Amino acid sequence: MAMSWFISVLICIVLEGSYIDSRQSSVLNQLIPITTLNVGGMITLPALNLNFFQGFTRLLLWDYSFYYGGYSYIRWFWMVCLSPGAGWAIVQSFIWVYTSFIKPF
Repeated sequence: MAMSWFISVLICIVLEGSYIDSRQSSVLNQLIPITTLNVGGMITLPALNLNFFQGFTRLLLWDYSFYYGGYSYIRWFWMVCLSPGAGWAIVQSFIWVYTSFIKPF
């Protein structure tokens, strides 16, 4: 999915002259599952990024500004072809992680 996203960005940059703005970069920042939490200005701890699932749904729905207008048919093509398989693979990964955490107990 990342490869198709980068190819789509390149197509839109070449054809439309559009660039990545804060809306697209916010989606990419949401997809990082671990963030840091600053405690008292002294200690930095790793923490779970709670916006990960929001970014994940935006990724599966191909909610990017360059897929609106004339390129909306490409968005629907990606959503029909790639999103179900990617969603299924990611759900299976989460199930595997969940069961591996539960197995020792």
